[in-house]
Amino acid sequence: MSFAGLSLAQLWPLFAAGGGAITVLYLLRMRRRQVVVPFAALWERVTRESESRRLWRRLRRLLSWLLQMLVLALVCLALGDPRPEVWLRDPISLAIVIDTSASMAGPAADEPDTTRLDLARRRAEQEILALGPADRAVVLEASEELGVVAPLSSDPASVVPRLQRLTPRFGEADLPRALALASHAVGERPGPRILVLTDGALDPGAVDALRACTEGPIPCEVARVGGPAENVAITAFAARRYPYARDQIEVLTEVRNLGDTPVKVVLEIEADDAAVGKRTLHLPPGESKREVLAQLDAARSRFVARLRHEDGSDAPFGLPHDDEAHAVVPPLSPLDVVLVTDGTNLFLEAALLVLDDHVRLTGISPQEAREGRRPELAEADVVFFDVGSDVLPSTLPDAHVVMFDPWRHQDQAAPCPIAKKADVERPFLTEQDRDHPVLDHVVLKDVNLARGTTFDVIPGDEILVRTLGDPIAVLREGEHALVAFGFDPRQSDLPMRTAFPMVVDNLVRYFEQREAGFVASVPLGAHRELALADLGLAPEGVTRVTVRGPGPATDGASGDGSAGSEFPVERGRFRLRALVPGFYTITAVDGPLAGSSVELAVNQASVHASDLHDALQALELPEAAVADAPPEPTPLPQGPLWTLVMLVVASLVALEWASYHRRVTV
Repeated sequence: MSFAGLSLAQLWPLFAAGGGAITVLYLLRMRRRQVVVPFAALWERVTRESESRRLWRRLRRLLSWLLQMLVLALVCLALGDPRPEVWLRDPISLAIVIDTSASMAGPAADEPDTTRLDLARRRAEQEILALGPADRAVVLEASEELGVVAPLSSDPASVVPRLQRLTPRFGEADLPRALALASHAVGERPGPRILVLTDGALDPGAVDALRACTEGPIPCEVARVGGPAENVAITAFAARRYPYARDQIEVLTEVRNLGDTPVKVVLEIEADDAAVGKRTLHLPPGESKREVLAQLDAARSRFVARLRHEDGSDAPFGLPHDDEAHAVVPPLSPLDVVLVTDGTNLFLEAALLVLDDHVRLTGISPQEAREGRRPELAEADVVFFDVGSDVLPSTLPDAHVVMFDPWRHQDQAAPCPIAKKADVERPFLTEQDRDHPVLDHVVLKDVNLARGTTFDVIPGDEILVRTLGDPIAVLREGEHALVAFGFDPRQSDLPMRTAFPMVVDNLVRYFEQREAGFVASVPLGAHRELALADLGLAPEGVTRVTVRGPGPATDGASGDGSAGSEFPVERGRFRLRALVPGFYTITAVDGPLAGSSVELAVNQASVHASDLHDALQALELPEAAVADAPPEPTPLPQGPLWTLVMLVVASLVALEWASYHRRVTV
């Protein structure tokens, strides 16, 4: 405690002079008034009774003197204007950055029922309560999303309650942005200081940002709130249809032991709330294991993987959020396939007809295709052009296209975007891209061709087949894929080989995997642009979608994918940032198919978010960057103390006045 007014050396003389004057006044003998009485003997008896209480009278006068001395001492104290030391030091502008990433939900050291975030909140509260009246503080939270918990303020009563609203998130701490914001918030203010409250379980980017902060011009301190590093997490979970068996599903799960001791866990997998698999896994420290459940019924769409203890307990293995993962197998409708043919190639038609689970086949003539009289051509997903000796249409449809011998007519320009290089008599198929899905399990060796055309490719084209080094089958990617074969199957023996129906089947499956419904999961955290068509929603006429997920409802402006959030759609795409793992439902608000919806699975995809090891142990922080013990709270509320002292003086004067009139001190 220090004096901001008169110093102690100046107050002592004042107190001594005032105390002496009060004492002299109390030492003066009271002169009694003389009264003539008719009978002296009666008053002598009263006088004798008063003498018996003389000691008590002296004591009352002593108490009255002490009370007056106390009033004098308090007045002198008010003149000194006492203040705590924290009020007299230079002002501080403090930015508290609290790590609210997924690891902060882990248990604290020596306090199993307390999370690391609880310790961080406790430390932040101590820092706030220790601020002086001239100090300012701002509180920021750093997870996958940056947030301002409390703006710059000097009022602890408005800041401390907001700390209790902090909860652990599900992603990693975005410390680079949080520390940049903290620097901007206090960098230009008096006494800037940054305090980072974290458990040290950070990704390399956050560690580098923290190192740069501690070496920067603004004093930056780190207070660790760590705990045990034991944790087991599901680090990968996916479900897919078999490429050659649409009616069956395969589920892949990866479980990793991120701790330092071996563990035994039970992996349970559910499909639409029904158990479909159970595995017991023994995991050494740092090891991972993959489990595959094969040939599951494709009628199921929602899959959930959970980790449990051997005794059936579902207590978390360190962090609760990474003991569960989600996957969605989207429904797939058959592709609308149009075959433009003159009817002379029954081999191609037969190869497409056997794919009845994959395609809805419509055949039209080349003339109908040129005249555009069939609406099926405009609505098709895939169009095969096998027109024989007929002429191709002048423009290609807005769909995936497969063309056979597009440059057959020498005197007419074909609509094929892939330019012709040269005509070849009796070409030999000498090379093929065996790793490409279109040629999976296909061998084109010794195929006899009567004639063919090679192509002039551009960067980005994928050459499927070559003849003596020149491309004769090319795939060009774009909004839709185009596959051009530089020969007519009718002028070859390819339709007589098993390779022909396999190529047709591979083409359909390749296009199928580019169609709606194959983007059924996204990782948690980052903003992502999603196409409605990839999710399984027709984008035509849709300007808004709603997203319903496991998170709390918001207005959708943050793009966090919470329940009831609404997002604008531009050119069939919208941006989503899912911050809570689980199942999300995307519903079209308007358009011809308003009300139709699809599902999306969101999981934590980063191992750093599940690793509870302290990454700062390997980082040698400067001694000045290691935060000291938490400060003591300010002993007194803000405001001048002399006013409080004067209130006490007024109370004592009122007490003296009341005691005098009640004849207690006289």
